[in-house]
Amino acid sequence: MRLYLTIAALSSLLGIPAAAQRPSPEDQQHTLDTAREIAIHYTSKLPDFVCTEQVERTDRTSQTNIKVDRLTIQLTYFGQKEKQKLVAMNGSKTQQTLESLDGLITGGEFGSLLLGVFDPSPAADFQWKESSTIRKRPANVYTFRIARANSHYMLGHRAADGKMVEAAAGYHGEVTLDKETGRVLRLTASADDIPKDSGIFQSSVEVDYDFVDVAGHSYLLPSHSTSHMERKYRQIANVVNFVDYRKFEVDSSIDFGAPKQ
Repeated sequence: MRLYLTIAALSSLLGIPAAAQRPSPEDQQHTLDTAREIAIHYTSKLPDFVCTEQVERTDRTSQTNIKVDRLTIQLTYFGQKEKQKLVAMNGSKTQQTLESLDGLITGGEFGSLLLGVFDPSPAADFQWKESSTIRKRPANVYTFRIARANSHYMLGHRAADGKMVEAAAGYHGEVTLDKETGRVLRLTASADDIPKDSGIFQSSVEVDYDFVDVAGHSYLLPSHSTSHMERKYRQIANVVNFVDYRKFEVDSSIDFGAPKQ
């Protein structure tokens, strides 16, 4: 996944003691192997679809200087590739491109983040944490950590010459796995071992996945995400809701809604 900062100049416990809920090492390994298999093949099993990203961005440079804007983005998933198109800002149509915006841009919720955590090559260190429930579904929570040398977590910022500069960071977080199916219901990731020359002090993301109907079939897809990034004198946060999933058609379009009063 990629998290860009562009600058212009949980759960409730089940009603028994946690120690008694700990799965056996064999069960833990089976759960993680199942989750890995699903993550590796996740994108190949998704249909072609279109959805709307409703993004609220908060940009704080001081206690009193806080900017909030709202973006409407059309996300198209076709041929196992996702494409984002900015269609409205604060309820008004825009021709501006997403890449030209100042602020935080995120991507990778549709598979890249999952694959980065469960790809066997990074050799993530998983540890069982607790049993929980999420949206009334029994689940197990595992922590993980991936070293920078093996990381797919890319941080980027725009340099003075306007070019995007990227660097990998280590990261750690939690995955909440459905107890019945092994599917990821929630994933959190926080960067660590961040390259000092990036100028980024902190970066994190959390994604919730839920079952969504697309053309009469149920798929586990992102429903909500939050992300946060800090640089010196600047804190930026995005809250994203993924709505209006539907089958991709050549003439698929988006209704960006009326401007908020």
